[in-house]
Amino acid sequence: MNAAPVSRRARPAKPPLSRELVIETGLRILDTDGCAALTMRRVAQELDTGAASLYVYVAHRDDLMTAMLDHVLAQIPVPTSGDWRGRLTALVDAAIEALGRHDGLALVGFGRTPTTDHARALVERLVVLLREGGLDGETAGWAVRLIQRHIAAEAVERVALGASQDSLDRARWALNALLNGILATPRGDGRVRTQRPAVTGGPVRPAREDEIGALQEIEVRAGAPFAQVGMIAVAEDEPPSREMLRAFVIEGRAWVWPDEHDRPIGYLVLDFVDGVPHIEQVSVDPAYAGARIGKRLIDYAVRWSKDRGLHQITLTTFTQVPWNGPYYERLGFAYIAAADEPPGLRAIRATELAHGLDEWPRASMRAELASWVFD
Repeated sequence: MNAAPVSRRARPAKPPLSRELVIETGLRILDTDGCAALTMRRVAQELDTGAASLYVYVAHRDDLMTAMLDHVLAQIPVPTSGDWRGRLTALVDAAIEALGRHDGLALVGFGRTPTTDHARALVERLVVLLREGGLDGETAGWAVRLIQRHIAAEAVERVALGASQDSLDRARWALNALLNGILATPRGDGRVRTQRPAVTGGPVRPAREDEIGALQEIEVRAGAPFAQVGMIAVAEDEPPSREMLRAFVIEGRAWVWPDEHDRPIGYLVLDFVDGVPHIEQVSVDPAYAGARIGKRLIDYAVRWSKDRGLHQITLTTFTQVPWNGPYYERLGFAYIAAADEPPGLRAIRATELAHGLDEWPRASMRAELASWVFD
């Protein structure tokens, strides 16, 4: 006796198609049968659907591979403790480990400009860490290309040979060799830089009204490096207005560091917030980065404040940009918890939030003048 036909309605319901399901299925095929087995037809078979149905979610096989790469990169943890080199090493280790689990995935983005969210985020994190290590923006960008090649090569070998303590140690040694070479080789002339750039010009003097345009130009140039770490809106932000700068100049709380021809190459303006000196802005032309001009301007503001019997100085800053929060911490500033911000600083932070600056983490900082260390 023939069995009664089974109604299609009695079959288990298939999960609804989605881009995420297509990506996960592609990764499963990659991990079980290798890169050569990954085709749109095979993915469709695994999902019990027609290949044409997949094109709603991915345009073609390369698009699927790119989406799979982004999915894997999204799982890479971001190190938060240790110095810049330790965090960079941990990030690279995690990237190699993640990509080394999936055949062919490490080569998907090789030699291409990152276009997906998490691929760009990985590059931006590497740039930020290298900038924290002292590289200028463009050199950091070149260095990241080398590090990306290292990640891809090690991940491909990890797929082929598996992970062992020897391979882990060798990969880390190779990264250290890369970093040592990068740090010792400046961009352009190939000569090893062994000391900080010499201080040019100086000393600090009051800004003049006829220099307001020059201060705005410094601000524009100082904003450009933010584009190197993905902060385009900050890089393109308008400089302080002439009216605002003129008010500081007239009140005697705007100072410049001049070059050897007495032209400003860095400036600082000092406000009062909650009765405390507040660094409204300090900027240096990036062409003079590393010469400690910013530190000398802040030193001057600290001396000016101490001479008037004041005890603290404050500012607001980006917490994860190397030449912002981490730099000010090294100088002696400490973060103020949001709950402990006095009214004036809280108002500034609210204005920054309304201006869109909190797309990237920001905070208030304070330094005690009694313990300030001068250059």
